[in-house]
Amino acid sequence: MFHKKRSKAQIVGQVFIYAISIIMIALILAYGYKAIKDFSKRGEEVALITLKSSMQNAFKGIVSDYGTIKRPDLDIPGKYKKVCFTASESDGVGTPLCMAGTADYEPLVCSVWGGRDNTFLLPDGSDAFSVGEITIEGGAPYACFNVLNNKIKLQLKSLGDKVEISMS
Repeated sequence: MFHKKRSKAQIVGQVFIYAISIIMIALILAYGYKAIKDFSKRGEEVALITLKSSMQNAFKGIVSDYGTIKRPDLDIPGKYKKVCFTASESDGVGTPLCMAGTADYEPLVCSVWGGRDNTFLLPDGSDAFSVGEITIEGGAPYACFNVLNNKIKLQLKSLGDKVEISMS
């Protein structure tokens, strides 16, 4: 029987091929992870833009039609737990959203309250935008709606020059 001996060069060559294969697999996995992460981030951005557009259209669509009541079906992206609206004429002073130590305290919302944004997506409030002139039912300075199953239940009523928000 004839035994073939392997040379040291063949063994070194195989180790080199294995090392290159491991590096290539690692690069492919890293690229795939980054691509999936980017797609996920873009999906969240699209969901936020869609929400913002839907809300603004719902509010602007009824503002001039006095007495109209609308209950929009709004899909809220998964990372948000509450949606808060601030009344256009309110400055936030003395409200639980702006009082440190209260359960509803949201310092970011308070820091921009009174500016042009009147809709805040919590838990962090960093995503904010304006839906036009609004007031809260009963004259409250703000209203927060819990997100349940990625939706909020609210009712919009046109007052002619602004929209009143209440629970649906």
